[in-house]
Amino acid sequence: MLKPYIDAVLRVWRLAIRPTRGRTALALRNALICMGAVLIGEIWQLPMLSLLTLSLAALWQNNRVANMKVAVMYVVFFSVVTGVLYVGVATTINNFFATLVFNLLLSFVFFFLSTTTILGLISVVGGLVLSYLLVTLDSMQIGDAVARLVLYAWRVFLIIGGLIGFIGSWLSPSPEHVLTDQIVERLFLSAKCLTRRAKGQPIPIGLQEAITDSVGEGVSGMFGVLGLAALEHRWTGMDLSYLRRAALNSFGILQVVEQCLTNNAPISDEDCAHLAGKVKALGDCFAENRRPTEIDEQTVCSGPLAQEIERLIQAFTQPLTAEEVQLPPNQPPAKNPPKKPGFFIPGAFWDKENVRFAVKGTVSVCIAIITYKQLNWTGVHTCIITCFVVSLPTMGAVLDKQRLRIFGALIGCSMAMGLIVWVMPHLTSVAELLIVVGIMIFIGSWVKAGDQRISYMGLQMIIAFALSDLVQFAPATDLTIPRDRIIGILIGLTITFVVHTVFWPCSAMTGAMKKLKALDALLGQDVTQWNHDQRMLQAARVQEAASGAMSSLRSAMLEPSYMRPTQHRLRQYKVFLRRAVMNAGCLFGATAEHQEKKVIRLDQILKEDAPAPAQGEGQS
Repeated sequence: MLKPYIDAVLRVWRLAIRPTRGRTALALRNALICMGAVLIGEIWQLPMLSLLTLSLAALWQNNRVANMKVAVMYVVFFSVVTGVLYVGVATTINNFFATLVFNLLLSFVFFFLSTTTILGLISVVGGLVLSYLLVTLDSMQIGDAVARLVLYAWRVFLIIGGLIGFIGSWLSPSPEHVLTDQIVERLFLSAKCLTRRAKGQPIPIGLQEAITDSVGEGVSGMFGVLGLAALEHRWTGMDLSYLRRAALNSFGILQVVEQCLTNNAPISDEDCAHLAGKVKALGDCFAENRRPTEIDEQTVCSGPLAQEIERLIQAFTQPLTAEEVQLPPNQPPAKNPPKKPGFFIPGAFWDKENVRFAVKGTVSVCIAIITYKQLNWTGVHTCIITCFVVSLPTMGAVLDKQRLRIFGALIGCSMAMGLIVWVMPHLTSVAELLIVVGIMIFIGSWVKAGDQRISYMGLQMIIAFALSDLVQFAPATDLTIPRDRIIGILIGLTITFVVHTVFWPCSAMTGAMKKLKALDALLGQDVTQWNHDQRMLQAARVQEAASGAMSSLRSAMLEPSYMRPTQHRLRQYKVFLRRAVMNAGCLFGATAEHQEKKVIRLDQILKEDAPAPAQGEGQS
């Protein structure tokens, strides 16, 4: 009975401690920028010091171009919002009902913008900061003090944008460096697996999961980073072409290596030892910021899997342009091609689910504010923040996020209590306080920089710690503060769950079915006339679609029984996803030439009972 829960805990633990390349550096940069923010806040005695810290931790990106884009959007967005905030506060001062209505209007706008625009998380951060600010302003009776606090808030917003933009441009690496780290990570994973196969050693479950997760990421994220590198105008088109080739081929090598995880894979120990050395040397070359120029093109290996890996290694010296990797269209080009995406996503104002989500989020905030005021308990203001950070369009996603928030908040508040009891009484200077803050934020940032399934828990650790130990301009000494934060979070989670359950409950299966149908359409495409690179890109798209569909199914399994499909239907979907991953492994290279690819479509799985998956089919 306990084994599934123990396996889940071990799975989360392996995700939390997985030492991916660049993870430590990203967590360290996040900790340093937050330490700088705390120092500035302590010197200038800025209000909302904790909110300043958690905003930086939430919005910090892994490369300088992304940080600059976030900084520009943040400053422009919050400059407009601050002007609106000042006008609203000036007209609603000393009127709780008018202030509440104004707060709810802003909340609706923030929730709507978070799902319909490119702002995303910036809008969510803006909502939680300004809602908390409006609740604080409501207790002030002097208009001059209110005006000063609004201007202080604008200064805080400018400091956040300036730290992300200017310090991020200097401290963060270039997108080209981030992409190189991702390539090196995949090559080293492949080399580790091949080395253990060559020595006859069992492959650890952690390594198997790392390979499967990396394959499921495909190449869209890597190509997105490549697009950011092009915006710097520091790299020639030829440099970007070689990086594009390395990104695509590193995925191809890792996907073939994934087929070698089983003991009955058709690859010899000698070929594994030979390929492990070549892949390791290739990874070392990229790790030293060098481009491979000369690779032995002599064929040594035998067997389809080994020969395909060898062919992919040899192709690293060939550039790959964006035009060469474009997939052929399934249909004739339309007379009026779609416009490039702008500030709003396509169909933002026509999809009723966007409005429903904004209404549900606003109702949650309204109930949280009224509860907070009626309790007259200032320590539980985190119930308002919780309504912003855990609201998502589907019930399964909300429940998944609530679970991570509970775990992250418990860990963060436990760390805060431990510091208050054993460390804070011994601090004698601001420097010591900054070191303690840096260590705690580094721990949370390490988790946040990991897999997307647990990254939210790391952010919650930072939020809980900041709201507990950074509430005053002095070391915290009151244990009731972390206790109140936990109680406020539990109140907010309860409110959010009730509202999203009662008002227009939306199941995650809606999105899962869309992804399953999109995956089915990818499998139905005829790729016989495509070249090798196009088929490899198609395999990456299949892997990404299967990974996204599986993630939606996991969220759906958390929903109440009346919303999720039956266990029999869920097993059918999982069989389809496993078969889709198998088909992706047979789309290119020698495996496609020597192994007949039998595509099993979604309707075939649903019409009849799915057969039990064969041993060694792989995992989605």
